[in-house]
Amino acid sequence: MPRRILVTGGAGFIGSHLVERLAEAGESVCAVDDLSRGRREWLSSEAELHEADIRDADAMRHVVEHAIPDVVVHLAAMHFIPAVDGAPDLAHDVNVNGTRVLLEALASRPPKVLLFASTAAVYPDRQGPIAETCPPHPVDVYGRTKLAGEHLVAEFAARTGARCVAARIFNVIGRRETNRHVVPELVAQLRQGAVPVCLGNLVSRRDYTDVLDVSEALRRLLSPLPDGVDTVNVGSGRSVSVLDLVRTCEVILGRQIDVEVEPQRMRPQDRAELVADSSLLSETTGWEPEQPLENTLAALLSE
Repeated sequence: MPRRILVTGGAGFIGSHLVERLAEAGESVCAVDDLSRGRREWLSSEAELHEADIRDADAMRHVVEHAIPDVVVHLAAMHFIPAVDGAPDLAHDVNVNGTRVLLEALASRPPKVLLFASTAAVYPDRQGPIAETCPPHPVDVYGRTKLAGEHLVAEFAARTGARCVAARIFNVIGRRETNRHVVPELVAQLRQGAVPVCLGNLVSRRDYTDVLDVSEALRRLLSPLPDGVDTVNVGSGRSVSVLDLVRTCEVILGRQIDVEVEPQRMRPQDRAELVADSSLLSETTGWEPEQPLENTLAALLSE
């Protein structure tokens, strides 16, 4: 019998890909999205859409009463760092209060499983692969809002007995990205024929994972996990610099790419590296990333 699955942010970048996978697997999917970033046309025709803001308590109660979900995936959030830093109160309202409103709507009939999309930004500024055992110490507003969300979810699990999992997602790339992170910015400039390409920090290293792989990891995390597993990293385990991205694009395009560093694109505070130790995800679900970085970049450049 198909599970009833509610996905917040279900018409967005990661959400729309996850909904596709769930619908293809025969699940009954209901998506919530305010369409500020998501697109109705990205949503699987097999899924039902409720256009609503997760901060709207009445709307969320209505959605939950209608969907009666067995499983909830909470993806809706503000996550573009410049936007979060520019509006910290709004980011807290969406990421923390929005999570609180959702959990309150679920309290009278808790789902069997709740998967919370957290972030690698909850970790401290350190180099080398980071495992889930690393104590959180966020260095920015976004990380702090997501860590607060994790605490709310943990309290909900203790209060209701629902199996709750926090997926700490590292950098995600691929089709349908609407925020101007470094990969969509690089690709957009190359497709427009910009010379030189203008970027910020070229040496910062990140763990870039294709959205297709990330959505599959999230789908697998909805299945039973070993006792005690309530926080799981989602990342490729590869550390890639911005300059590496440029060089990979050079190979794909068969030409040299001139780059200019623009000071205004540099963040006041930027980690040298952020890369996942995803061995727990692999051991518990059998997940491994399947999309090579060069394939993802080639697909984006050819759109």
